[in-house]
Amino acid sequence: MDSTSRRYAEVIIDSPLPELDRPFTYEIPAEMRGKLEIGSLVLVPFTSRSSLGYVVGFPAEPGVSRLKEITRLLDEPPVFDFDAQRLCRWIASHYLSSLSQAFRLVTPPGRGRKVKQYVSLLAARDDSLFQSPQAGVDSELMEVLAAAGGEVEVSTLKKHLGAGGVATAVRSLEEAGLIARRFVLTEPSASPRSRLTVRLPGAGKATPEVTSLPNRQRQIMEHLVAHGGIDFKSDLLRATGTSSTSVKSLEKKGLIEVTREEVLRQPNLGYGDRTAVVVPTPNESQRDAIERIGEAVDTGLHNVFLLEGVTGSGKTEVYLRSIERVIERGKRAIVLVPEISLTPQTVDRFESRFSGRVAVLHSRLGPGERYDQWRGVQEGRYEVVVGARSALFAPVSNLGLIAIDEEHEPSYKSDTAPRYHAREVAEVKTRMVGAVLVLGTATPSLESLAKARAGAYVHLHLPKRIGNRPMPDVEVVDMREVGGAGMVPLLSPPLLDALSRTVESGDQAILFLNRRGFANYMQCHSCGEIMGCDDCEVSFCYHTRGNMLLCHHCGKRRDVPKRCPSCGKGPLKSFGAGTQRVEDELTAHLPGTSFIRMDADTTTSKDAHLRLLGAFSRGEAQVLIGTQMIAKGLDIPGVTLVGVINADTALALPDFRASERTYQLLTQVSGRAGRGLRPGRVIIQTFNPAHPAVTALTGDAGQFIEGELNGRLHARYPPFVELINVTITSPELPAASRSAERLRGLLETDLAGTGAQILGPAPAPLTRLRGLYRWHILVKTTNLDSVADRIRLSVSRLYDYSRTFPAGKDVRVSLDVDPASLL
Repeated sequence: MDSTSRRYAEVIIDSPLPELDRPFTYEIPAEMRGKLEIGSLVLVPFTSRSSLGYVVGFPAEPGVSRLKEITRLLDEPPVFDFDAQRLCRWIASHYLSSLSQAFRLVTPPGRGRKVKQYVSLLAARDDSLFQSPQAGVDSELMEVLAAAGGEVEVSTLKKHLGAGGVATAVRSLEEAGLIARRFVLTEPSASPRSRLTVRLPGAGKATPEVTSLPNRQRQIMEHLVAHGGIDFKSDLLRATGTSSTSVKSLEKKGLIEVTREEVLRQPNLGYGDRTAVVVPTPNESQRDAIERIGEAVDTGLHNVFLLEGVTGSGKTEVYLRSIERVIERGKRAIVLVPEISLTPQTVDRFESRFSGRVAVLHSRLGPGERYDQWRGVQEGRYEVVVGARSALFAPVSNLGLIAIDEEHEPSYKSDTAPRYHAREVAEVKTRMVGAVLVLGTATPSLESLAKARAGAYVHLHLPKRIGNRPMPDVEVVDMREVGGAGMVPLLSPPLLDALSRTVESGDQAILFLNRRGFANYMQCHSCGEIMGCDDCEVSFCYHTRGNMLLCHHCGKRRDVPKRCPSCGKGPLKSFGAGTQRVEDELTAHLPGTSFIRMDADTTTSKDAHLRLLGAFSRGEAQVLIGTQMIAKGLDIPGVTLVGVINADTALALPDFRASERTYQLLTQVSGRAGRGLRPGRVIIQTFNPAHPAVTALTGDAGQFIEGELNGRLHARYPPFVELINVTITSPELPAASRSAERLRGLLETDLAGTGAQILGPAPAPLTRLRGLYRWHILVKTTNLDSVADRIRLSVSRLYDYSRTFPAGKDVRVSLDVDPASLL
């Protein structure tokens, strides 16, 4: 159908409400026909107000007799195309979210959800039409617009003229053809940046008149010739020591041209030291993997490769070579990393091969940088996009390959709706466009391993480190046998001895503790009361800097009380250990040792990851102390020792993935040692030395994996079933529990005959978070497609029932498909 002949449009209202999660048909006004596209933003009348919506289709017939017209087409480019819409529909369907929530994933960063209205004058002051409005608001409004000399936002007009009558005046003046209205989304927090550019006309060579010019003008002309005939005005003035007056004089003489050009902001893309980059020669295993992936790229057909390689085996080199082949075929690539801290090092590697062609997207970029990087990708300026989870939705056209590094990482799972997993979305996205997906890891997730065994993924192996360097020696220290008189040291004698030897030899060490702050909690010595957060059923973490208590879930802070709030006595003592305490212990035992601490407290500022890791990689500190952000992906040749302070942190969590996560984390952090020419050593401190997740590091990892898979099979957990975590929240405990019981009954009815198993309801392990009580129900199924709509129906019925018979205050239900955590 020709676009000009389209009369109807299907629109998704921008709202997360389940009852609005369907297309509504509107008539396209005659003046808009031929202008609407898939992904266009429009204003539509909905109930008694105007709502923002996305155009998703153009039906030939409306299907209903009476239609409303689309009110406005926003002066914005379409926010998604047909392929992006297909992907968003799959995300909304699979992860049980609304379609409008999925569309927000592909919306350019920084755009608001509110619509601004601008008004501009069409009639000139000397035009007879200018005199036609009646005295009053209409005339005053025309005068304000004439004085402004351009567009004025309606909210500004209301400030000048008062709110009363402005809206009516705007409508009547528009109908009379005297003004024009334009509707746009609220501007991003950053707008395009531009700079004045000075250039020589023509070929950029000096003309004979240059020698007769005044000295400063001649300096400008000679500088331009030396720099190819073009330079930014600010740089030109700085380099020549001249002023704008000289530039204006040259412009009047026609010797130069001054124009305003847009400039893309560039974030700090990496450590920046690429002078010694050497392209390595792949070993046999790498060559095989590169060739297998390259063959798939050449065919243009969808393939998924699980690239399993020990730490230090050169997986990144496989990504680089594969992407080179993708670019040779005229296509582009996306590379995902799990931690922002890994981005600088990864970007350095990719910039060394694809200089100037790499975009970076992650949440720590400034608004302007993120805005410009996104636009640069959209305009085709970059061939490779590197970033965290959200980079998956960058507007990369002609996609040839997606590589996901450390594919097992839980950070690839979104914790807000839509609660998608980047690995699964990437698989669907590459299938839709006929691209290749490479999943790299030293410790495959059990889900990916199961798919590889079933033949859905091609399993590639890198069994040895680059240059046949040995894997680090792993020593397990049983902390039950360390110390005396009931006192257990934070740093065991074997670890302290190894640290001392490492520092003396001029090598570097990493100390890993998956906690931040000084202590895990503070407790009253008199009554035993643990200082807990009022809004969350968790203890505060004690931080020596600022002498404060901090909730790591909701962010609430409070000063350390002088006396126990419960009994009025004390004293209050700190228990457990955090990264700050490791820092203090290191200073006490090895004075003079230089160290860097990396955790969520020390990396809040912009580019903090880049600055801290850059300093450590340059050898400016001997020891790096950190949490999970330093446990993976870092490749620093000087590190010969890794110490794990407490390997048991996650083992006691009430989560079926606890053992798998512990094994993966320990393997990853151990792999940071011995990546250079000197052999590595790993010391793991634990109170559970016989736990399979710990023994797997010194014994048969395959046996641990088989044990985990067998346990999941018998208990009916992923990867053998799909799991949906249904969470019911309310600020009132009775409301949460009653609603959970109601929803359980609805699910039993709606899922009857599907074979789905329903567990619960029960209080969530973290029963209260951010002031909300939490109950959950688990649904297990072998066919998500067969139960998805029924689960949605049950939730919708609960809301309908609650409107008539309220269970309590503000009851909300969230759905999480294949949750990364059950906490």
